[in-house]
Amino acid sequence: MYDQIVKPQTLVLDTAPCNDGKDRFPKLTVKYEEYGSARTQDGHDKPVIVILPFFLGSAHAAGYKAIKDKKPIGLGYWDALIGPGEVLDTNTHRIISFEPVINDEFHPGIVNPATSKPYGGAFPDFSLADVSQAQRLALQQLGVAHVDVLMGASMGSMQAWHFMAHDTTFVSRMVLVVPGGLTLAEKTLTLTRQWVTKLEQDADWHGGDYSALPKDKQPKKALLEVLADFWYRVQFPVEHSLLYDLDDLGWADMAVAHHALSPDDVKSIDTVLASLDDKQPKVKAYKQMVKLLCERTDHNVLLWQLRSILSYKPLAALAASDAFTRRTMKLDAMVDIAHEAPGVADILLIATEADDLLDIVSVDAVTGMAAFLGARTSVVRLPSTFTHAAGLNTAAPDSIARVKGCIARFLKPQAKL
Repeated sequence: MYDQIVKPQTLVLDTAPCNDGKDRFPKLTVKYEEYGSARTQDGHDKPVIVILPFFLGSAHAAGYKAIKDKKPIGLGYWDALIGPGEVLDTNTHRIISFEPVINDEFHPGIVNPATSKPYGGAFPDFSLADVSQAQRLALQQLGVAHVDVLMGASMGSMQAWHFMAHDTTFVSRMVLVVPGGLTLAEKTLTLTRQWVTKLEQDADWHGGDYSALPKDKQPKKALLEVLADFWYRVQFPVEHSLLYDLDDLGWADMAVAHHALSPDDVKSIDTVLASLDDKQPKVKAYKQMVKLLCERTDHNVLLWQLRSILSYKPLAALAASDAFTRRTMKLDAMVDIAHEAPGVADILLIATEADDLLDIVSVDAVTGMAAFLGARTSVVRLPSTFTHAAGLNTAAPDSIARVKGCIARFLKPQAKL
């Protein structure tokens, strides 16, 4: 546990890729936090742990954000793991945690120096490949030439795959919690497309050019609908009969007609949310969190982060990597590759059976590619009580203890789970 107040720091990249590498953005500000010192007491550089941010997250990984009413507030997601003598040991490692590139201070509402007006709809997209390369550039500016452990939860895992695929030798080990695989399930893509469409079709969005409008004229309806849908799916185990695609309506009618499902089994997210019992503590907490998310989240920040998910393609980057080419050539030449140094990160995947956003089947599929490239891969499957957004501060103590134990064993040399 990192029992300190931690403040974010910033650096500026002279230029960074955007629009999926097709363009460059000048003077990109990157926010990050650090835990522990960069060097040992005798002046040697410590090995580096890098933590990548989850969807609508922040750089705040451990410790507290501030003091309010004489009490510390804002505990970091990874706090249970970080600190002196902890699993992520600040005595032995330098730990750097990044803010999402698109955040409350860098989004379409900032002023374009070329026009002296907010960018609005002219603001570029940042693909996950762009984001990972910006993070690499930021690390270089911080004097980091190699990452010992790369970590990410949820969307942070997706950034990690791109990060590793861009240069398979830059990272030694990856620890990914509630992760995505090297491809996204069609359900995940369908949901993301629906949310993007809903946000873009909000009558108050004005193509992204709403920052100059009064607060009561800025888009709210689609923001609430998307966040309510998203937060329900990451908080509650979702039944397979919950519809997520309008095409499912035809499938559902057919299933009911053939008695494969009863009409009561077929639900849309709207009917599910409308039927929630406000008297249940979990439902009450869910609705309070949705309200808080709506108050804190800018429409464009949500939209631009969702657009980046649709750019997810680490498998293509990995297939173009030197590591993949070397293994393919040796395989074709029937050369023994059993003792070759893998050149790719060893990987620990901590997934949950209750994940409605990043399907565990996609996670299981990673192991084949990893084995081909020579990496050791371990998959830990958490029970359905651990939902996608359970978090390492709010999950059941036994789940937190299991996660800590698995990561601790994985980080030991030649560890086996």
